[in-house]
Amino acid sequence: MSIQAAPGGTDARDADAFAADTGPLALFGQAVFGQAQFGQGGHEPYARSLPLGLGRLTLRPESAWRGTIGPVHFNMLDWSASATASERELLRTLRGPVLDVGCGPGRMLEAARELGLASLGVDSSPAAVRLATDRGGAAILGSIFDPVPHERGWGSALLLDGNIGIGGNIRMLLDRVASLLAPGGQVLAEAEAPDSLDVAYLAVLEDSDGRASAAFPWARAGAKALAFHAARAGLDTAGTRTVQDRVFLTLERRP
Repeated sequence: MSIQAAPGGTDARDADAFAADTGPLALFGQAVFGQAQFGQGGHEPYARSLPLGLGRLTLRPESAWRGTIGPVHFNMLDWSASATASERELLRTLRGPVLDVGCGPGRMLEAARELGLASLGVDSSPAAVRLATDRGGAAILGSIFDPVPHERGWGSALLLDGNIGIGGNIRMLLDRVASLLAPGGQVLAEAEAPDSLDVAYLAVLEDSDGRASAAFPWARAGAKALAFHAARAGLDTAGTRTVQDRVFLTLERRP
């Protein structure tokens, strides 16, 4: 698949300048959260697995929901590896600067930097932020619902690898991300199958040894449901791409 780069990208000099401006903010956005975050609390399976970059984590409903919503499996090697060629092609369609929501260990930040796109990651996991910054990316510790640098100035935002579920309320998350975008800004969001999937629930993250996190609010959506939530948040669906069995929506902020 060939994807044409969007106009208005940020060149390497802009990326370097932006990294210099945001570098001192590495601890910006720390907060005492009122509820557990993705994979945190309990036996801390996310923080334990991140430095290793190996193994499998399972996102599943807490016990009360078992049997009604299926599990989701994450390969830690995929999260730790460099961005794929297809992911880089998607990044090339975006305007900078790019905000990576739930950046994890920083693989997309690394790819954005190599493509000359100014970028910043936000993640609630201290272990993830450390890995992202060790990798050379700019990342801050906190929630996307906390104040974020450069508000209303982001050219694009990423919601990949299931991060559309952050906070357990897709409409609220998209409202917040839309509020951070510059006029004409875009969100690259990954959906699940089937198209009509639209659930919100309390989940836990569990490693292969059965060590689970505390319960946290989460959500999942297919392309049709995601487009519906986006429209209610003032975002138009500009395009849908299926790349290696993954579905991505490009959402544009309305004028």
